Amino acid sequence: MSYNKILDRDIEIIKKDLLSIIESTKAQYASTFDSLKTKNYQLAQEVIDNDIKINDMQNNFTRMALWKIAKQQMVAGDLRLAVGGVLICREVERIADVAKNICYFSLKYKPETIELQQISKMFNLVNKMLNIILNLVENFNEDQHKKVIEVEEQLTNEFNDINKTLAEKILNSKNKEDAVKIITIVKQLKNLERASEQLLNIEETVHFIRTGKFEELQEFINMKNEKK
Repeated sequence: MSYNKILDRDIEIIKKDLLSIIESTKAQYASTFDSLKTKNYQLAQEVIDNDIKINDMQNNFTRMALWKIAKQQMVAGDLRLAVGGVLICREVERIADVAKNICYFSLKYKPETIELQQISKMFNLVNKMLNIILNLVENFNEDQHKKVIEVEEQLTNEFNDINKTLAEKILNSKNKEDAVKIITIVKQLKNLERASEQLLNIEETVHFIRTGKFEELQEFINMKNEKK
């Protein structure tokens, strides 16, 4: 087998394994959402238990990508893909951690239906975000800045709106236990909102893989907001 065919095969393995951890993270979110909706606490525990598999996938991917970089002495676009893949994989693992933490919250506080509705709004946007991440990795050559920024803004706006509502509930809470529970809900929502930062980071990395240049999307968003 020629060197080029070996390298092509290694690149395909990198892409395949990267897509696999994204799909596994999507499955974690789907299970977390089902556990919240149906109050299935056994399923919530399964999500927590399965998180170690995501961690293992991330560690294995990093070892594999670094080994292929060293073995094939990759350069240019192939090198950027391998290095960028490691960065993307790390961001996806962090997004998976949010699903685990929400399941911990669910097991401890047994949230009410209205509280679940608030979390679900954010969940729907994060699921949309995960689909975009999958599309980004499948189509490295497509410029998807606009789509990424739109979802990031939706997540931020949704969090700000819900946060205002919950802040009022904290002020009107009847006891310390209710206030602590609401504050904990805000923390879970903030973690979901923070996932939008991971989305920006992934898009920046994909842009680097595609062009060889890093572009700070957050700076662009800040400048856009200042003009409003």
